Amino acid sequence: MQAVHDYGRSHQSSVLPPPSPIPQETDDDYEAPIKKLFLASDFTQLEKIAQQSRAQRGLVRGGAWQNHDFYNVLGSSEVLWGEQTEEDYQKQITLLNNWIAAFPDSVTPRIALARLYLDYAYFVRGEGPADGVSDSQWKLYNQRNILAEQTLLTAAGLKDRDPHWYEAMVDVAIQAGWDKPSELELLNQAVAFEPSYYHYYRQHANYLQPQWYGEPGEIAKFAEETSLRLKDPEASILYFRITSTLACNCEVEAADLPSISWPKFKSGYVSVTRLYGKSNLNANRLAWAAYKFGDKAAAQEAFASMDHMEHDIWWSPETYAKAREWATTP
Repeated sequence: MQAVHDYGRSHQSSVLPPPSPIPQETDDDYEAPIKKLFLASDFTQLEKIAQQSRAQRGLVRGGAWQNHDFYNVLGSSEVLWGEQTEEDYQKQITLLNNWIAAFPDSVTPRIALARLYLDYAYFVRGEGPADGVSDSQWKLYNQRNILAEQTLLTAAGLKDRDPHWYEAMVDVAIQAGWDKPSELELLNQAVAFEPSYYHYYRQHANYLQPQWYGEPGEIAKFAEETSLRLKDPEASILYFRITSTLACNCEVEAADLPSISWPKFKSGYVSVTRLYGKSNLNANRLAWAAYKFGDKAAAQEAFASMDHMEHDIWWSPETYAKAREWATTP
């Protein structure tokens, strides 16, 4: 925790106002060149993009931070290679280590490597219940989580400061099993570092999922309590940001979704779209939740705003097709 407290020391930040004009670049627009540059080992250009995104606190359409999207590209082998295999992870680790060798004083490749180690840990664990994970799998899982944390601590000793350092550390807290007071202190330090980086709140919501360390309804309670500290539209927007972590065709998330305020969720979506622009990801989140709440009008609006299905929300094309048919049938 000492490193967590020291990381934000002397850092000055302020609440980021809604952008004007609304960002036109989508997640895919921003991420596509990053993928190409990384696969081409163009680390010089990647450094420029990362530094610019940090300095300008840039956003994409829908309000996601460019900085967050940058590390999402580099933090999962699936994003780059289209699958997850041992060979893919090793290729990506090699490329990131080459980047570190080329820019030894840069925090960027180290934070990306930490994110990848966390993803690599979950890869060996698998998505099944804990009692189905073998001792050898747990050993590798723990080793890779330790590598992620050590990599972040090394990055903390470098000059530049990056808000995603905290987001990656929350991932460490989830996978390494930090207790609730320690993880909450980490969240508080992160928010103090960059108050508008809402991705921190979403990561904390992941920590509170019942399959990790929370109880049913705890995410909705956290969203309500946190959003009440703000005034609308910021209050409902943050509520939407947090509770939309439950917009997933997953057993535990679907079971916990009814605990949220559906009117406040919808209000947050409307405000997000008005201030930050239409987002395919946010529209998928609204469509899934509307389908589960039986709100056909909201579902129709959401499906009409979509470009494509987001796999991480629907998981099954059959479920997506069923929901879309229901929404568009008079």
